[in-house]
Amino acid sequence: MRMSLQTLRVLEAFLENPTEELSGADVQKRGGLASGTLYPILLRLESAGWFVSRWEVIDPSSAGRPRRRLYRLTPSGLTRASEVFASFGRGVLA
Repeated sequence: MRMSLQTLRVLEAFLENPTEELSGADVQKRGGLASGTLYPILLRLESAGWFVSRWEVIDPSSAGRPRRRLYRLTPSGLTRASEVFASFGRGVLA
């Protein structure tokens, strides 16, 4: 798996609270990435088994917004992401 700075920022957003589901917009805010960069990374990580995703269950007209796709680290994704950051040591993205 290619670990660009952008990929590391995506993983870092999920490692803040590994059990939390995040929408692409949440990851975009936390990582400061453009959507054209973010979504290909999310798709690549999901295809590799690092993430699972689902559509949120809401009524878009009641919520006043479209449904969001929610992403969550898989147990193996959490292990791999933790290993990636451990291999760099502290302060990789600081």
